Amino acid sequence: MALNWLNQPRIRICLSLLAFIVVAALGILAISWQTAQGLRRDAGASLQQSVRLVDMTLDNAARATAAVENLIGTPCTQDTIQALRWQVASVPNVRTVNLYRQNTIYCASLFGERTDDISTDKYVGGKLMLMSGNAVTPNHPLIAYRHDVNGSGVLVGVDGYFLHNILELLSTHAYLILQVGNQWMDNKGKIHTSDSWPEGERMVLTSEHYPYEMRLVIRKSDHWRYIFDYATVSLILFPLVSIFIAFMTYAQLGRVGNPTSALKEALEKKQFIPYLQPVVDGTNHQITGAEVLMRWQHPQSGLIPPYQFIPLAEESGLIVPMTRLIMAQVRDQFGPLAAQLPKNFHFGFNICASHFKDLTLAEDCKAFINAFKENPINLVLELTERELIEPGEITHSLFNALRRMGVLIAMDDFGTGHSSLAYLQKFHIDILKIDQSFIGRIGTDALAGHIVDNVIDLAKRLQMIIVAEGIETQTQVDYLAPYRLEFLQGYFFGKPVAPVEFIEKWLE
Repeated sequence: MALNWLNQPRIRICLSLLAFIVVAALGILAISWQTAQGLRRDAGASLQQSVRLVDMTLDNAARATAAVENLIGTPCTQDTIQALRWQVASVPNVRTVNLYRQNTIYCASLFGERTDDISTDKYVGGKLMLMSGNAVTPNHPLIAYRHDVNGSGVLVGVDGYFLHNILELLSTHAYLILQVGNQWMDNKGKIHTSDSWPEGERMVLTSEHYPYEMRLVIRKSDHWRYIFDYATVSLILFPLVSIFIAFMTYAQLGRVGNPTSALKEALEKKQFIPYLQPVVDGTNHQITGAEVLMRWQHPQSGLIPPYQFIPLAEESGLIVPMTRLIMAQVRDQFGPLAAQLPKNFHFGFNICASHFKDLTLAEDCKAFINAFKENPINLVLELTERELIEPGEITHSLFNALRRMGVLIAMDDFGTGHSSLAYLQKFHIDILKIDQSFIGRIGTDALAGHIVDNVIDLAKRLQMIIVAEGIETQTQVDYLAPYRLEFLQGYFFGKPVAPVEFIEKWLE
């Protein structure tokens, strides 16, 4: 990426005037060099980010191991099985927890007492092994984490779904893989044992905590794609007409700022818009509310999904004014239609740690609620877990202010973040949303069913409202029907749509 000072208008003008005397070939060479440097920096950042995220995932496995280490060598009683299952239900990304002695598993969280042979010598560094699947989910990759104590120990199966997502999201302009011994996982989630990598510039970063490497290859095609993404117009016009060099240099330098600058510009131009997904009653499936999701309506790239910009927005703090913009749009569009909304209709908005640095969120919530005085609605704030919310004076003041206004607090994607249980202990949570990764495997993954059962049981014991997310099939609806959950949400009932389409489909 170019340095921020390149975005200053005076610098852009000077460089544009200088570009008049530069021949077309020199212009192409400069663009090629610049984008190559940016690509290397982006690739290095992706490599570091991937190691950090994989380490966090394996830290969860180590935490589950530490919690049941005292059970190593003990008989496989019902209490032992329940202790193993609790780790599966409470620790993110953990699919199975098993006890073994010598080379035999004798107690498993999924099946209880059993006898399965294992090859402990295949674990790299005695700790990790990539697997393309297991007996329950043969085509679902996972990574096995082993903790050995004198020939006996704990085996933890870590879901490869999150690892696959890391590789996929960070492989935008390079080929990124996870290497464990002689096996590696590509960005499609496939496990390989060969060394048939593509040709190109290679980068390797080894974890300081676990025996694995993240490897990255920048192919020639990646260089060209990167150039075309960031310098398409200049690449075409520089060789053709030198008179356009100044104009194209000025335009290009305005585009190559850091990602945070792009978000700021999009915010100023109000390019972030709301999309609403219906939430239905868990019994009669009538519309009862909507979750408001953010989309980026980019003038060139079209509609950009949230996973491509929300993490950066949260990290930079821009998520706060972005959320305020979305709430204002929904308020202005639906406030005049308050009389058409079903009684006790609710709107849900995602919030994160950045919202708890001052009390502006309370002001935004008050303005939103006041817009529906004709037919009062329920406002739900859904806590996300990409950043940890630390208790403090401002945090407690904000929660108290929200509760006095009647705002409900929901725990979003429960079971996938690093702080779900901590949030339940520290904050008053009204609503628990079961993550779609568990709901989506109902009927195909027995373990997912057990997790859903345990989460529902936990929420009911805590007298919390339950929302099941990610419902896509009738099988999932039928499985959840006996629980009589308060709310259901997913593509089975409706996809996120623009406000105008939502009003036409659900309110008119």
